[in-house]
Amino acid sequence: MQQDAITSLIPCLSKPGEGVYVTASTIISLKTVVERLTAPFPQLNNIPVSALGLGPVTTGDIFKAHKLFLEGGTGNPLFATVLAFSVPLTRNASKLAETLGVKVISSAISVDHLHRQFEEYTNELRMEKQKTEAHDSAFSPCVLCILPKCVLNKEDPIVVGVYVLEGSVSVGTPLCVPNRAFINVGRVAWIEKDQQPVEDARQGEKVIIKIVSADPRTKQLMLGREFDVGDVLVSRLSKRSIYHFIIPS
Repeated sequence: MQQDAITSLIPCLSKPGEGVYVTASTIISLKTVVERLTAPFPQLNNIPVSALGLGPVTTGDIFKAHKLFLEGGTGNPLFATVLAFSVPLTRNASKLAETLGVKVISSAISVDHLHRQFEEYTNELRMEKQKTEAHDSAFSPCVLCILPKCVLNKEDPIVVGVYVLEGSVSVGTPLCVPNRAFINVGRVAWIEKDQQPVEDARQGEKVIIKIVSADPRTKQLMLGREFDVGDVLVSRLSKRSIYHFIIPS
């Protein structure tokens, strides 16, 4: 009977990485939550759901939600989210969610309350994106290769030697990994060349950079875990930056 109930929910699911991960205490509750979230209502926007879980939110749920988000390749942080209805969040799962950047939204009041919390989070991300785009418009495009023999610190903060393959990198530049679903690595906090601090580095130069988390509320990614020394780092550009630096006037 449980399997039949889960099977009946499959048509409601979106593609991996293009929806949130939903978990509830029972099959009946899960069915109610999913049908309520994915159905269009006049007052509320429907929320796409990509995967399901049952019971307390554990590290397994966080890993699965994070994996689905990466596989989806959309890069939309909104979908790195777990919506939990009437279930607890284990301590280890909470720590892992913070590390991987997975947002956990829970409610034991009602599905509508869960929905409203998600809408508030959506608005919060939208405002942060607008602020980030306004800030990032000052930075130029760059492509960086990590020097394998110059990894000084792998996490919090990441300190590595890099070769500027293309463009230029400056202090404050936001970096991401394109072949890892464009996950945010963080921002360049300082640049050092020949044991001297510099404000930027241009194509063909080798420098040491320190990368700090872009969001102080979450722990930084770890080199060797979420991405490797063989991965290329690129500046995360806003649309305004793309038009300014890439598209000729």
